[in-house]
Amino acid sequence: METTEKIVEAYVRYVKGWATIPNINCGKHKEIDLFAIDPVSLQRYHIETSVSISNSFRALTTKPFVTGDHKDRGKAASARRTFGFFLEEKFGAPAVRQALAGYGAGEDCRQIIVAWEWRKEAEEVAAAHRILLWDFRDIMGDIAELGRHDHTYFTDDTLRTLTLFVKASGHKSASAVMPATKERAPRDLTAVVANTEGYYLYENWIHRRARLHRGSCSYCNYGRGTQGATEERTGRWYGPISDRAEAIARLKSLKHDNKKECGSCMS
Repeated sequence: METTEKIVEAYVRYVKGWATIPNINCGKHKEIDLFAIDPVSLQRYHIETSVSISNSFRALTTKPFVTGDHKDRGKAASARRTFGFFLEEKFGAPAVRQALAGYGAGEDCRQIIVAWEWRKEAEEVAAAHRILLWDFRDIMGDIAELGRHDHTYFTDDTLRTLTLFVKASGHKSASAVMPATKERAPRDLTAVVANTEGYYLYENWIHRRARLHRGSCSYCNYGRGTQGATEERTGRWYGPISDRAEAIARLKSLKHDNKKECGSCMS
């Protein structure tokens, strides 16, 4: 099981609260990355994860998929990021459908693709096929927020490691703003951070959501995001904003239902 798949399973189990079964062998060289059931609604989910941070292959596309290309060493990376690959090899394969039927999953089973990002046309095709798209960066953010506010000791190794990383990152950020001299540091470290780095607001108009970050947040990177890019194809960064109250006011002024302060850096 790949690390990204473990992270997605941890998210589904602890953030969504669903029961999970990973890596179901369907025979005929087919496998289901993750099968999940919502214990409240009994809704079934078939989840496939394909995450890459490579500039060339990180986005899900609608490029034509040629059967067998996903097994070709020179073409696999590109083929596995096409929508056709998921329709043909992951969701539509008879062996996969048969395996899902054994878990009581019929035509009402929701299909989910987890990716780093996707093209606009891929989102439209997904909607036409009733397939949900999950952004892996959002999943990491939600896990980080859980780790910030939940004091439960998790037995899941992946989730425990991620929450420890989040807490350690916060500690490092706090240490970075401590004065180098022997003078006593101010009690309110947030005031020091606010005065030196500012706040940044990110708006994603494709998914109609917004997040407010400190500049030093790993998800912000002083307005350059996790990839250090500034292109505005799907969203835009605003900042720096020196005053926290002003930054929050600008966040609230955006016409999105999904808008909030970052759970990793603003708590």
